Amino acid sequence: MDNTTNRRLPIIVIIMLGIMTTFGPLTIDMYVPSLPNVQHDFGTTVSQAQLTLSFAMIGLAIGQFIFGPLSDAYGRKKIALIIISFYVVASLIAMFTTSMAILLALRLIQGLTGGGAIVIAKASIGDQHKGKTLAKGLASLLVVNGIITIIAPLIGGYALSIANWRAIFLILTFVSFAILLFAFLKMEETRSTNLSNLNFSAIFKDFGYLLKKPTFIIPMLLQGLTYVMLFSFSSAAPFITQKIYDMTPQQFSILFAINGVGLIIMSQLTAMLVEYINRYLLLVLLTLIQITGVILICFTLIFHLPIWVLLLAFFLNVCPVTGIGPLSFTLAMESRTGGSGNASSLLGLFQFILGGVMSPLVGLKGEYSVMPYLTIIIITAVLIILLEISLKSFILQKNN
Repeated sequence: MDNTTNRRLPIIVIIMLGIMTTFGPLTIDMYVPSLPNVQHDFGTTVSQAQLTLSFAMIGLAIGQFIFGPLSDAYGRKKIALIIISFYVVASLIAMFTTSMAILLALRLIQGLTGGGAIVIAKASIGDQHKGKTLAKGLASLLVVNGIITIIAPLIGGYALSIANWRAIFLILTFVSFAILLFAFLKMEETRSTNLSNLNFSAIFKDFGYLLKKPTFIIPMLLQGLTYVMLFSFSSAAPFITQKIYDMTPQQFSILFAINGVGLIIMSQLTAMLVEYINRYLLLVLLTLIQITGVILICFTLIFHLPIWVLLLAFFLNVCPVTGIGPLSFTLAMESRTGGSGNASSLLGLFQFILGGVMSPLVGLKGEYSVMPYLTIIIITAVLIILLEISLKSFILQKNN
């Protein structure tokens, strides 16, 4: 385990690392409102259009898996500058592509490099913090992340109102280049180059050890499943709102932004409550809110209730993610044995792989069917309940 301190990081460093974690919302949230447009322009199916989302998510997963250990060995800042440079180039090329195959490849590259930036930012915090301080540090990152989560879909929706989906990649080119400059100027190096850390045998041995520990595996599963709720929403909501409820891309982007506000509020509320409420109990309370959202979504879509009920249901389902995510991440990180990059990359891998696999499934029956989406969130809710029961049993056993 890394030697950690709890020194207070300068606000500029928190902002810098927070900006690096925004490659998730930049790559996904800004792009989400354009899914119906991409489907139309390429003359493809809903599921194939959603693959452009899935490839980015899978890339985000694999990127965290690869670049976490690499940043342990070569240093956080050095790896960050390299991968963000590749993101800039991929975004620029995507703006001009006319091939779905090339677009998918570029989305994968965006995901790989964006995922690397995310895991490096989180691992940098993990290098210097632990316990409650780590949870608070991650919550601080999520403030910046949440702000971008609000702004990104609004920018994407506005871009679609004056141009087409290609404008989104132009914006991503400029934004990622600005992040690259910011990282070069402001990012601190929290790991010295140590090639002895690049021992993949030891890394996989550490992964194997972590995956045998209930204290790691249960929070990892909870984090992964809560993000299934978020990513299935991102994939299904553009079609549900625009095709079934007749919202415009701009109106949908406002819906996405409102949920972004909720994500910020929940992350900060969690950071405050963790001082007064047991982390395990807080995790249970947040998952109950999320499951309430699932139930309301099901009733709303099955009986075609008014749009405001759907918006409330989405809000309850999505917003707990930024509470459950950091709590689960913190609990899992406390079980790590090697570098924080190893554990962080494993957590990120599972989280985004699940999201990437689920995204195209919600559109299997076309743009007007909600049954695949409902099936996914119901199964996910049941699994979350079972995990919460297992977690409670494990805590009782540990205390006795």
